[in-house]
This record gives sequence, structure tokens and C-alpha cells, in this order.
Amino acid sequence: MATSMTVEQLISRALEEAVSRIIKKVSEGKRLSDSEITMLTMSLMMRRFDELRGDVNKGFDNLKGYVDNRFDNLKGYVDKRFDDLKGYMDKGFEDLKVYVDKRFDDFKIYVDSRFNAIDEKFGSVEKRIDGLEKRIDGFEKRIDVLENRLNIVYNEVSSIKTDIIKMMREL
Repeated sequence: MATSMTVEQLISRALEEAVSRIIKKVSEGKRLSDSEITMLTMSLMMRRFDELRGDVNKGFDNLKGYVDNRFDNLKGYVDKRFDDLKGYMDKGFEDLKVYVDKRFDDFKIYVDSRFNAIDEKFGSVEKRIDGLEKRIDGFEKRIDVLENRLNIVYNEVSSIKTDIIKMMREL
């Protein structure tokens, strides 16, 4: 995961530099190429991904707080019930034993259902994270393709420049 963060930071840094060059070019009144427009779009998309990541993290933190709070409430409830049961034990242990067994069974079913609901929510969050990782991988592949295309264009421009210099020297 540290590698993906490094790649993400590298891509983000490269996009920031490219966007600043594009902004400078626009401020000089020059036209933008398709690749520059694409870079601006990618920059906007990266910002949106950062916002989405923040929202997902916030949602996860809220869910964790809810689970912690719910657990504390359940613990308080169980502690209170045990205190109540202690008083009843003095009056009639056998009747209370039946009552406690039933209450624990109901409570176990309730807690199991709550944990299952929480597991489903975690599963949903994990699916969303997996989806985001797949989309990020797709963007990384697109960036690699763009980088290859830019290298080809750069090499072609360099070749043309060299040819023009040779032609000028011959003239």
C-alpha cells in the first residue's frame, strides 16, 4: 500500500506541475492542446478523488464511532441487567435461572444480528474501497499510456528539429 501512495503522490505532483505550466500558458494567451486539456481534467478528477477519499474516511470514522458507542451502550445495559439479576437471585434462584437463560439467548440473537449488520456495512465499505482502487489502477494505466504518447511526440519533435537544423545548415 505504501507503493501505491508513493505512485499517487508522484502522479499528483506531476499533475500539479503540469497544471501550473498550463495556467502559465493560458495567462500568456496561448491555446491549449488536447493533452493539456486532458491534464487539466485529470487534475480535477484527482481533486474529486481526494474529496471522495475524505468522505469515505469520514464515513468509516462515523461508523467506527457508532459501533464503539453501541458497544458501550450494550455493555452498560448488560452491567445494569446483571445488577438487577443479583437482587432477584436472593428471592428465587430457580425461577431466575430460567429467566436469565431466556434473556441471554435473546440478547445473543440481538447482538449477533447487530454484528451481522455491522459486518455487512464493513463489507459494503470494503467493496467501495475495492472499486476505488480499481478506478485508481485504471487511471494509472491511462497515465502510463499518456506518458508513452508524450514520449513518442517528444521524440518526433526532436527528430524534426534535428532534420530542420540539418536542412538549414545545407542551405
